[in-house]
Amino acid sequence: METEKKLDAPSSKKKLIPVFDLFENSWKMYRENFKPLILISLYGLLALAAIFVGALLIGGVAALFSAQLALVWRIILIAIICVIALVTVAAAIWYSTRSKLGSYLIIKNNFASVRGSWQESKGLFWPFFGLSLLVLLLVIAWSILLIIPGIIFGVFYSFAVIVFVFEGKKGMSAIKASKELVKGYWWPTFGRLAFLGLALYIFSLIISLPGAAAQNNTVLSAIWSVVDAALMFVVAPVLYVYTTLLYQNLKAVKK
Repeated sequence: METEKKLDAPSSKKKLIPVFDLFENSWKMYRENFKPLILISLYGLLALAAIFVGALLIGGVAALFSAQLALVWRIILIAIICVIALVTVAAAIWYSTRSKLGSYLIIKNNFASVRGSWQESKGLFWPFFGLSLLVLLLVIAWSILLIIPGIIFGVFYSFAVIVFVFEGKKGMSAIKASKELVKGYWWPTFGRLAFLGLALYIFSLIISLPGAAAQNNTVLSAIWSVVDAALMFVVAPVLYVYTTLLYQNLKAVKK
């Protein structure tokens, strides 16, 4: 009995990789595989293109309301706007979700084929999107009770989509696997995820400073807004690399 207690003691647990080492390894993998990570992320720009085109079409149709039209035509125009809006949202979700899924797939595939990972994301879209939506709804449900349970279970469920990509588990099976993975390592996992969030927040603040300084100049402010978005887009893949390495580290210490 005493032997069992010693084995269950916190000191006997394997430790996760230190947070700065994890970040350094993530940054190194990101730099070494910059091209495939950025190329797979570029597909996500199709979501922005869909939103841009949709907004233009809705604006064009809405402009017709200024004319003297019969009630029937106004109803038809409203129906057209609703259809365009639905198609736009669907296209944006389709491309943005596949870009995120493709980023995890290309890491899983050892950065071998951007096109292959993108094609693979098509067949996995619905289970991945359904799982992402389920996790979001569960976290919201816990957050309705109190913010603390929302944070707790948000960390527990944070690897569900990665479990799906790397292990093929779906729905609640992936969520339960994520919870079991984090169990016993909640605080170390929370600390590493919080560090990543803080690092991204500080980076976003730093790159937004020139835009804030140029807010009185409309042209410079607009130019820097584009630069700001581009920089965030370039750095975003670090998020997928970091969380994947953390997932793999948890899997290793749990064996």
